[in-house]
Amino acid sequence: MAYRRDEDRARFLAGCALAKTVLARYTGLRPAAVQFDRTCGQCGEPHGKPVVEGGVVEGGVVEHSVAHSGDLVTVAVARAPVGIDVEQLDGRPHPLGGDGDPEALARIVLSAAERAVLAAVPPAGRARAFLVAWTRKEAVTKATGDGLRAAFSDVVVAADAGAPRLVSWPYERSVHSVSLLDLDAGPGYVAALAVIGRCQAVRARDGSSLLADQA
Repeated sequence: MAYRRDEDRARFLAGCALAKTVLARYTGLRPAAVQFDRTCGQCGEPHGKPVVEGGVVEGGVVEHSVAHSGDLVTVAVARAPVGIDVEQLDGRPHPLGGDGDPEALARIVLSAAERAVLAAVPPAGRARAFLVAWTRKEAVTKATGDGLRAAFSDVVVAADAGAPRLVSWPYERSVHSVSLLDLDAGPGYVAALAVIGRCQAVRARDGSSLLADQA
């Protein structure tokens, strides 16, 4: 996998290391023995949602998702399909949409109802409001395994300040089967978690301490 910037490659490698460290605790494998299969279920190419080879443990399969933005790397682990996304809000190296206009990007990735909610937000808060909607959509599509292959405008989430929820999506399964949560990723970041199934609570751990334990 090639990256234009060294820092992007460093985040990817940090995400892999953290994922292997976390998954080792659930599978009983050594972190170095945790291997990922990225075969796409649609075309067979190695760009699909990563799954752990031999990741079946007592109680079922261990699923995971990795995301990184800015100086933050996050890993989510669940017994059901899971997706996580984090986005840097403050001090972004590149503005939203390339030109700093979240409304222009919103016309591509948000539904009409979501755009109406965004338009009602005071200008100073629109970048954050957009990223709240974006991370929720990204988390859902990563949980399904579709990622950026899915049309984000077809995955409609609650884009207001209320409880996060999936409103509609282009799948037969009920939207009520999806648990969607906003995460506290620290100052300057926005994050969301989606689980295809029931998820009432999230246990957060400091990834730096987990990696330090392996040193």
